[in-house]
Amino acid sequence: MIYAFRLLSAAFSIYSLMCAARIVLTWIPGAAESGVGRFLAAVCDPFLNFFRVGWLRFGAMDFSPLLALSVLSVGTYVMQNLSKGGRVTLGSLLALLIQVSWSIASAILLFFIILLVVRLIVYLTGGDRSSQLWAQIDVSLNPFVYSITKFFSGGRPVVYKNALILSIVMILLLRVFGQFVVNGLTGLCSLIPF
Repeated sequence: MIYAFRLLSAAFSIYSLMCAARIVLTWIPGAAESGVGRFLAAVCDPFLNFFRVGWLRFGAMDFSPLLALSVLSVGTYVMQNLSKGGRVTLGSLLALLIQVSWSIASAILLFFIILLVVRLIVYLTGGDRSSQLWAQIDVSLNPFVYSITKFFSGGRPVVYKNALILSIVMILLLRVFGQFVVNGLTGLCSLIPF
């Protein structure tokens, strides 16, 4: 039985790598249409498409592959644990689900922090006057930025630069606070004996 779990763990890991390669190939123009790209699409897209949900889309950005890769990561963890003769308890599963959920949320927050910092730099240097790229990015970012700003300004208008800075600071604080909460919750879950 241990060998079956090892085999399943290896299968989860290989499939995870294949899905990650498929995701990266979609970012490279023309690569998805290559022989390897078509093969990976045929093998991985049914699984990846299962996780395409609206709440992981922000404008043109789709973070649903993070959820798919996280599910594969959980499967790999469970199979590795079972292959080593270990038990999978409710507490360890809850702790793992909390960590995986936070990993997805944290990665999205980090992505937005980086995007907002770059956007702020471009805004301050004046390099965004007629760029289609920044216009498209703003379509995705502005609802998010103005939701945060509206919450803290009481609905009063705020200069775009200040809105960007406030958004960066609040997301950073959320990320730090969230990590403390997740650490506490996973510690409590690991105490569950069954």
